[in-house]
Amino acid sequence: MSTGRVVAKEDPAAPVVQFQRILVATDFSSAAQSALDYALGMARKLHSKIFLVHAIPSGVSQYVSPEASEEVIQKARDFAAQEMKQLVEDSGCADFVQAEILCCGAIWPQLQDFAKINGVDLIVLGTHGRSATRKPLLGPVAEEIFRLAERPILTVGPRAETEEVGREGIRRILYATNFKPHAERAAGFAYALEREQNAQLTVLHVVEEPVDTPKAGHEIVEDFMTQRMKRGIPAICIGKCEPVFQVRFGEPAKEILDLARAEHSDLIVLGMRSGKHATGQLPSAVAYKLACQSTCPVLTVRR
Repeated sequence: MSTGRVVAKEDPAAPVVQFQRILVATDFSSAAQSALDYALGMARKLHSKIFLVHAIPSGVSQYVSPEASEEVIQKARDFAAQEMKQLVEDSGCADFVQAEILCCGAIWPQLQDFAKINGVDLIVLGTHGRSATRKPLLGPVAEEIFRLAERPILTVGPRAETEEVGREGIRRILYATNFKPHAERAAGFAYALEREQNAQLTVLHVVEEPVDTPKAGHEIVEDFMTQRMKRGIPAICIGKCEPVFQVRFGEPAKEILDLARAEHSDLIVLGMRSGKHATGQLPSAVAYKLACQSTCPVLTVRR
């Protein structure tokens, strides 16, 4: 199974991230359009192939008779084909986008099977971000993929600004680390994308503490954590990368979001533990909050 890879070119000091096959799931919403725009910005720099995929859910024919279901499914296919054609034409990306329509079944299993068969390295999702109660949510389909997919996932939320990235690529990356093994795996992607996209990388560690905690000793902790982040630079990047290191104190998700906004980041990168999660059980509260609320897309990498 392809789960996204970071490898070295012939020059071992030049890391490259292999997002050669990118799956963009679309339901033809504005959120899905933003996801496609962002994926195109990455693909142009990384010379990737994009699979633009629409999965027709099994419920599309549940309210009609068995005799009429075939006709309903065909109409859904015809509609999707027309929408796909328009998307590709409007994006001017026909040279490296392959449109696919999947039918019929639960959406995630269809996408999962397609990703395995086609060696997909990255899944890109557009999300609506809020429910009718205004509570931040990814939406049922995006949430299922977020919980279950083992491949790296790029989540493009409703607040994300993607038009500039679509034209110019990623220029500012924020990588958040807690020094755990899954964060170290994500580091390879962050540093490789810095090189491939010619971007500025900021490495952040948040020391979790209540807001009203006395600030005595912060300077000592900040210096220690900064040195620890510097030791985490991949060997092939030493002397070749010039990241900015930051230490903040407070609630991790809030501090990451605040810094991303302040720096006008184009991408947040962080690691998540591997392992499937049951319905309603999310893999990381921090990652989920970032995916819902970030003003830039969020790349989550599992280990």
